[in-house]
Amino acid sequence: MIIFISGGARSGKSHFSEQTALSLYNQGNEENQRGCLYYIATAKTSDEEMVERIQIHQQDRGKEWKTVEESFDLERILSTCKKEDVILIDCLTIWLSNVMFERDYSLKKAEMAVNCWLSLAREGQFHLLIVSNDVNAGIPFPDKAVLTYIYSLQRLHQTIVEQSELVVEVQAGIPTYWKGER
Repeated sequence: MIIFISGGARSGKSHFSEQTALSLYNQGNEENQRGCLYYIATAKTSDEEMVERIQIHQQDRGKEWKTVEESFDLERILSTCKKEDVILIDCLTIWLSNVMFERDYSLKKAEMAVNCWLSLAREGQFHLLIVSNDVNAGIPFPDKAVLTYIYSLQRLHQTIVEQSELVVEVQAGIPTYWKGER
């Protein structure tokens, strides 16, 4: 199952996505499926505040989770996942920033990577949850690089939503289901 979860900054989307992934993992264990619960962190450790936030998030998640820090090559990780696994990518927004501004990915190359993730999830029949930020609200930013980034992110959102079984937007901790059912 492919699940897309979006929301604004500090909207509760990460908490919601972690609870959803944990629920899928526990459900699999009840059915004697011995998969792993992966948290793929795309953020880089950039400063002391980020280190502190990462530590707090890891403690909050608990010992069931296997955290994998990967800022660029998610295909490498996803290609090793098996049917019983539950994988949470947090988040697409940071991953796109990493590959666009540090690896010079074009929109086409980013779309190819995301489509590869989705294909791997379908073929491997594992649960893939992708978290992203809603960044296209309000007045457009006048900087061309920022606009290119925003439009690229929105295109990736459309690609993922089209192929997802469940699409949820979280605002103020409240999920709104746009596609699929709980």
